[in-house]
Amino acid sequence: MAKAQLKLLLFLIVLGITLGSMAAAYYIYDKILSPDKRIQAEIASIKKSDIPRIDPGAKRFDAAIDLIKEGRIEDGRDGLFKLIQQFPDSPTCVEAKRIIGEINMDQLFASQSKVGKKDYIVQPGDSLALIANKQGTTMDMLIRLNGLMGTMLQPGDHLTILPLEFSLVVDVSAKTVTLRRGEKNLFFKEYQATEIRLPTSVKIPTDMEIKGKSAVVDGKAVISNDPRYAEAEKWLPGSRTGVVLRTPPPVKAIPVPDPSQPATAPILEEAPESGVFLAREDLEEMFALVRNGSKLYFVR
Repeated sequence: MAKAQLKLLLFLIVLGITLGSMAAAYYIYDKILSPDKRIQAEIASIKKSDIPRIDPGAKRFDAAIDLIKEGRIEDGRDGLFKLIQQFPDSPTCVEAKRIIGEINMDQLFASQSKVGKKDYIVQPGDSLALIANKQGTTMDMLIRLNGLMGTMLQPGDHLTILPLEFSLVVDVSAKTVTLRRGEKNLFFKEYQATEIRLPTSVKIPTDMEIKGKSAVVDGKAVISNDPRYAEAEKWLPGSRTGVVLRTPPPVKAIPVPDPSQPATAPILEEAPESGVFLAREDLEEMFALVRNGSKLYFVR
């Protein structure tokens, strides 16, 4: 009898423990796990819905544009600059970069803007090429900044000098070319490449330099003061073979075989030319701002 009572007692203890465990498990599921699953399901449902996501940069963008409309150009530009730094994924960044670039370019060539510029007095024996080399700029920039019609200089003439401290960053994935300025590599302007084709020997990321600037008309090199300079085909070659910033090459027609003629050897297409291809107006603008030795970076 005592053994039966002991077994019954043990059975009740085990049953109690089991029921207690089940009750605890149900409590955890009902109070903790189940609500969490419901929340996750609701979040997933919201993500799948057509409800537009809140853009944290939109208000910053609108506020900066209002400042620009009020005539507070630099304050507005600074606001846009902070926007692209703090919210780089905001859809407004594309337009923000375009506006920053236009403002920067306008101020760079504005006669009343003195930021980064200095006055230079022409010395005996000076030439535009010599001054450009000594002052870290280019003949293109000297001619453009000073409205020169030729290269003749007189001792005592005053020239506005703008040292060119620009570098280029080519993002191969985004197909963009970003112009950056100064030692801090601050964003200055962004250009969209039409296409980027690099030699297989170029491994990304990598860095190099601009090596020379080529302006050619009818196969002959021309310089900034040549009347044909504006129409010249311009190239910015990198320091590695096959790397060049240029306009897209002309499309070459491929002869169509005449079916009435005997079969001949297959016509082979020429290998596509390599380079970073840009719209002509973008390359023209960029051409004036970089010089021999300017840094050229490739990223992905």
